Amino acid sequence: MAEKEYDVIVIGSGIGGLGAAAVLAKNFGKKVLVLEKAPHIGGRVASYTGKGDKVTIDGLELDDVGLRKSLTDSRCWVSYCEPDLKTIMKEGRLDGYTFENGGHGLFWGNKSRCRLLLDYLGKPVDMPVNKGLGFVEPAANKIYQVEPRKPYAWQSEEGYNATLSALRQMGSLSMEECAAAMEMDVQTWLEERGLTKNEEAYDYIKVVMACQNAMAEPKMAPAGDFLGYMAMARDIRMNLHSGSVATVAEPGCMAIPLEMEKALKEVGGEVLRKTPVEEVIIEDGIARGVLIRNQEGEFEALEADTIICNIPVKHIFNVLHPRHFPAEWVDLIQQKYWSPGLLSAFIGLKNNVWEEFGVDERSFIWMPGIIKHEGYIGAVDMVMWNMASCAKRAPEGKRDFIFSTALTDKEMRNPKKVMRVINYCMEWFKRTFKGYKENVEFVIWTPSDEAYGNWRPVGEKRPPLKSPYVENLYFVGDQYGERLWGGGVDGASLCALMCVDTIMGTDLEHEVYPFYHCGIPADQKNW
Repeated sequence: MAEKEYDVIVIGSGIGGLGAAAVLAKNFGKKVLVLEKAPHIGGRVASYTGKGDKVTIDGLELDDVGLRKSLTDSRCWVSYCEPDLKTIMKEGRLDGYTFENGGHGLFWGNKSRCRLLLDYLGKPVDMPVNKGLGFVEPAANKIYQVEPRKPYAWQSEEGYNATLSALRQMGSLSMEECAAAMEMDVQTWLEERGLTKNEEAYDYIKVVMACQNAMAEPKMAPAGDFLGYMAMARDIRMNLHSGSVATVAEPGCMAIPLEMEKALKEVGGEVLRKTPVEEVIIEDGIARGVLIRNQEGEFEALEADTIICNIPVKHIFNVLHPRHFPAEWVDLIQQKYWSPGLLSAFIGLKNNVWEEFGVDERSFIWMPGIIKHEGYIGAVDMVMWNMASCAKRAPEGKRDFIFSTALTDKEMRNPKKVMRVINYCMEWFKRTFKGYKENVEFVIWTPSDEAYGNWRPVGEKRPPLKSPYVENLYFVGDQYGERLWGGGVDGASLCALMCVDTIMGTDLEHEVYPFYHCGIPADQKNW
């Protein structure tokens, strides 16, 4: 087997892996190689742009079969289409549209951790946010434009006051207090403060949590992760009324990993696509390199001083043999970790469907509690947004319509539960908006069972960035690091710098990010 030496090998090209790789190469002159088994980079961050009767991603041109295969590379699939996907693409109905795999919302836009990391690398990506907030009462089929600093039209006076009280309590927390709440679930934290007594306020809080954490059940979500977002809103001076959920113009969120790759390659780093790692080579408790299957299909051993694993937690044993780790740790990860998933629809429109209801189409729109008491982990809450009204993501004069809801990984793999949600939303859409057949060009629903990483059970800490069991082995991604909070693209961007600091003994985390974007304080207290 051929051998080649590198300073650092990164397994996986997600945001955390590419971010850490680019910083290590740019700041410290490390010879870095990033290995990606899929034909495109970005991990779960994948977006597609229609070009005639094909879609493109990361330089690839795909037909309907290729699109389905590409979606599976990022833990996503197609569950429902109008018309069928082959017809949609053959007729060029996606031409000029940009869409994501399973749906992506980038919190805080140009003030986010991700944008600040891209700025630090000299590769900024514009992330425009929503403009306004909308609300739908599905039972009454009423639609509101939510006015800032005014009572919520769908709530009673008591419910509105209780909601404001809850938001003030959460928004006044220090990061130390958020850290202390990391060991308990959101439900317990709310109950201890009497914030579950008013149903209207409680339902509002749950929708906010689902938007930020992709988790609709407060009993399953660590309180600290949710409260961190609520406390940050105060210091970052952003909220859903003023705009805090961002998107990216063509080529969509893929622009983020693509720009990180540019930063890496400019300083001599390499990224190899279609190069799966078969196993991390571990000898005498030390990671020595990786065994890959190269693009010729041959096995090849690559040596490196440092190995960084940018693979979601539940999948690390695909490249790390369990014999190198304590059995109880392996069992914890394989049996008890779980994933928040996203079920999303991408709908192409000719006209603005919100105009007749007096709602700004740039608004982020909530429709909570569409399904209750039917065996889902929590109530099913839906969010909607016309991303193309905020960024160039649709052909001139046309629009998109995004449905998205948070379900667990198990729910997402249950076809009956998925179709129950899809059927509800499609019936509501057709009933609510006029001229369905004339206005709608296509409908594509894509479930993703791992849209937001792998979450530990409440009470467990995230896996450490530096392996305590194997020397020279590190982890990076949106659910690694005991001081990390949050997740998704934002969490991965923080983790990238935390991983570099762990390897190099630096403190780039606090140099690059303001205090509210940094990890939780190291010394945690218990409530």
